[in-house]
Order: sequence, then C-alpha cells, then structure tokens
Amino acid sequence: MRKKERENYIFSKKCLLILLYLYYLNGVSYKKIIFRSFGFHFDPKCNFKVVVYSSHDHIHKYVVHIYSSIFKVNLEEVDIMGNVNFFKVKSLKNLDPYIPLSSLNIYFDEDNFLAVGYIEGKKINYTLKKKDESLFKDELLYRLNLDRQEENEDSFILYLLKLFTYQLDTDLILGAGMNVNYGAKDWKHLISALNSTFYEGNEERMEEISHYVGNELFVSSKILKTNGFDTYKELNKELYLFKDNIDFDDPNSTLYELTNFIERQNKTTVITYNYDTNLEYILKRRGILYNTVYDDNAFLTKDAKVDIYHVHGLLPFDKYNEEKFTDSLIFNESEYFYLYNNPYSWNIAKQLHDFMFKTSIFIGISLTDPNMKRLLELASNFLKFNFIFMKKEERYGEKTFRDVTNYFFSYDLITIWIDDYSEIGDWLRKID
Repeated sequence: MRKKERENYIFSKKCLLILLYLYYLNGVSYKKIIFRSFGFHFDPKCNFKVVVYSSHDHIHKYVVHIYSSIFKVNLEEVDIMGNVNFFKVKSLKNLDPYIPLSSLNIYFDEDNFLAVGYIEGKKINYTLKKKDESLFKDELLYRLNLDRQEENEDSFILYLLKLFTYQLDTDLILGAGMNVNYGAKDWKHLISALNSTFYEGNEERMEEISHYVGNELFVSSKILKTNGFDTYKELNKELYLFKDNIDFDDPNSTLYELTNFIERQNKTTVITYNYDTNLEYILKRRGILYNTVYDDNAFLTKDAKVDIYHVHGLLPFDKYNEEKFTDSLIFNESEYFYLYNNPYSWNIAKQLHDFMFKTSIFIGISLTDPNMKRLLELASNFLKFNFIFMKKEERYGEKTFRDVTNYFFSYDLITIWIDDYSEIGDWLRKID
C-alpha cells in the first residue's frame, strides 16, 4: 500500500479493535458476532457491518462508518439507531463531543478514545486515556488488553482469539521454533551451525565474510557443491541427528500439544516452513490420518484429519540424496528469490489465501523474514486478525514487548506473549 493508504488502513483496524473491545466490555458473546462487508441496502459511507445475535435471540445490525474528521459531518443526520460512527480527532483534550440520542459515537485520536451512545440497547460513556507518557503513540492493543482485565474472566486477547477461531477456519502456521524443546535448532542457530561446518569452524573468516554478504553464504547450491559441501546431508544432520532434550512422547512438548489440538478439531490446516517430518511422525504414532503437500503433485484425501503444507519443501530423514525431496527445498537465497518473485506458485498462493481469509495462528516464527512480512501485508483483510505467539526473553524490558506488539499489529497480527512454550497448549485448549 501507499503511505496514506497504509495509515488509513491501520486507523480502520484500530477502529475495529475498539468496537470489539466495547462488545467485550458489555458482555457480548464472541459466538454472536458476525462481520459483513456487503449488504443489499447500499450505503456508500459504510465501511463494514456487524450482525450481533443478542442474548434474547434478537438480531441487531450495526452499520459502521469511519470518518477521517469530525468536520463537515452532520452529526444529527448520522445519529441513527444501529449506526456506529468513528471520528478521527486530533485530541480528546478540549473536545466538546456531540452526545448521540440513538447511535454510538466514538471519538478517537489514535491514542485515546471516548465512546458515547448506545450499544446493545445500553447507554454507555466510556473513555480510555493513556496514563503515562511514552515515545510511542500506537499502544492501543497493549493497553486494551491490560485495561479492566481483572473484571473479566477472559483477557481481551483471549476474547479476540476465541472470536476469530470460532467464526473462521483456523490455520496453524509453524516455524523452526516448534522443535526447540526437542533439542533441535531454530532457524537462526541452524544457519549458524551450517555456516560453521562450511567454514570448518573458522569463526574469524565467518565473521569477515558475513560483514560483506550477511549471515548466509547460501547464495547458490552450485557454489556449495564446488567447495565440497553437501548442503542437504548437513541439513539432514541438523534436522534429525540432534541430542534430545525431551522425547516425542512428552506431553509438555509444543508439537504434542498441537497434535492434541488437531485431534480435537473436525479439520485443520497446517502451513509449515520446516523441512522435517516431526509433526507427521507424531500424528502417525497417534493414528491420526494426514495429508502432506510439498510440491504441486499432491493428492489430498477428504478423510484426512489435517492437511500439512510444507511451503518451503520437505526433507524426510536420510532422504538427502533423493531429488524429489531436494528439488522441493527452498533453502538458499536464489531459491527464495525465485519463489517470492513467482506469485502464481502454489506455495505463495496457499499462504496468501489463508493469511487473508482464515484465522492464522503463528507458532515458532520470529517474523524477521521480509518475505513473510511482505506476504502478510499483501494479505491484509479489513475484517480479521491473525495471531502470533511470542516468548518473552527474561533480560528484555516490558517496553520492548509493548513496541513489538504495536509493530506486529501493523501486519494484522495480535501478539500473545508467553513466558514458556508450554503455555501454548493452555491457550489452544481454551479456544476449542
């Protein structure tokens, strides 16, 4: 998006967040909320519609308008029952708000907001103001999750997670962090280990080369073969021949918890950036039928419990000499460039579709890859959020977590902070 379009989009997403927060505060069940971007009663100023099924099974329809300014808007004309009117204001200070008689008006300066009017037949007057000064203005999500949390059984973040996983099909998006508690390496340490092997442990040379080309020398598989380095054999070692921290039957492991989640669902989709077959191994041991996709020749049976898409390829144990697997791998830089410049590939199409139209839960992913962020921006959807689990590092301060939360929000991601990977299973059990 262009700069102005991006700013307007983020503002609109914040408005959606505020509206959901007001539903949350007023006890509207997440199971009773449905969004609509289209209606037969045409209103060119309508940004989206919300259908709410009340506790008495009455249908309440809300028409949401987002105005870039309070000026030139006839406030009395838009004061209609069922209207939700957002007004962008410079500041709430010295604001003399129009108090509606029928609608819900929300005055929002991107930092604080005032909501006055009616929601679900109840008169409300609610203000959220920042209590402390900060260098960063966009802290809305972080503050909403903390505000009045003690008054509700579920946090606002959990409410959002329940809402979108209940209303939409859910994808699990898995990265290398999934295997860390088994003893395997995450992506950063995997690359570091392969580099160390390639340079035969010469750390000084590694550092000197990375100064000019970055941390990865995997520009071309041909270069690596010329140097006598068998990339796929070494990758196989790192993926499978590691010293176990825990075994695959440990119920506290992240993959084991994900398998429990898959077993509880009617049908699940997994998009994984991992080359290993660890998830398939656990599913097979548990007798859960799955489909695996790693190229464009897959055959997906309807009776499978889960479809697993290896969008960067698949390398089963000790299959590093089999071309049907090695040809599927997106590993070195030139392969990444080719893939992400080819929007018609099944790998890209699958990611874009699911990020845009499903609720995607990112687990074990750092989101440092610019290609991933580009896909997330391309898959922007006005009416939904995706979710990402992030582990708090002990030595990092709370302000860092706030800033990362705000940064991820710009990619439509709601951040769920955890202290330990074992907490992921607790979250997943709550949304069943």
